[in-house]
Amino acid sequence: MADKPDTAFDNEQFDSIYPVGVERHYWNLCRNRVIAEQLRTIGAEGPILEVGCGKGLVVHALRNDGFDITGVELAAVQPIAEAAPYVRTAMDARLLDPAQRNAVRTILLLDVIEHLEDPVAFLTDLRSHFPSLRHLLFTVPSRQELFSSHDRFNNHYRRYDPDLLRQHTALPGDRHLSCSYFFHMLYPAARLQLKFAGDRAVGFTVPAPGLNTWTHALLGKAFLCEYNLMPKSWKGTSLIAAVQVGGDAG
Repeated sequence: MADKPDTAFDNEQFDSIYPVGVERHYWNLCRNRVIAEQLRTIGAEGPILEVGCGKGLVVHALRNDGFDITGVELAAVQPIAEAAPYVRTAMDARLLDPAQRNAVRTILLLDVIEHLEDPVAFLTDLRSHFPSLRHLLFTVPSRQELFSSHDRFNNHYRRYDPDLLRQHTALPGDRHLSCSYFFHMLYPAARLQLKFAGDRAVGFTVPAPGLNTWTHALLGKAFLCEYNLMPKSWKGTSLIAAVQVGGDAG
């Protein structure tokens, strides 16, 4: 496990993770579709709130896909223009207007809890402010053996396996609905890179318009097909998990 980092993102980190045009990267294209599919599979209700939404890339993608979603981000970051009307930054989700908090039925925490020293305490407190909450959806980086400069740069405490993710995401009385790896084929590539190069890149390279963008679009579709066709227990570089709040434990 990594040393305790400062969990607040700075401008360098945001610029690395959210460079202009990063929504065209295959990783984001696939991840957005996996999230949308999972929301539909579990029957998640709106309004949906993404907590820790960054610049609003997922909010924009899911709104275009028909979801009733807004976002909130603790850092004072400028959201992308398309998401700006639906995203609040420099705001703690627990301090949103009570009427908005009381209406929320689903919360997304997408690549968030790996930044927290005590995610269980955080989730317990967060959930106490959303009395109508019915579903939680999480994505996290997976497999501690892949921990690298990428994780240190992004202030990660850990990478997850399914058992640890289940431990950190559900309170007594909740029901685990799903826990699945995705980006399966990136796992062996990451292992080889760490073995022979010793580390991983810390940010995203934005595909140039034209052929590179088309290539990333095809890769995004290929990784989505992989997610739908390969066994969910096969190791990947990410995990997605869904929890029904107050459901029967399972």
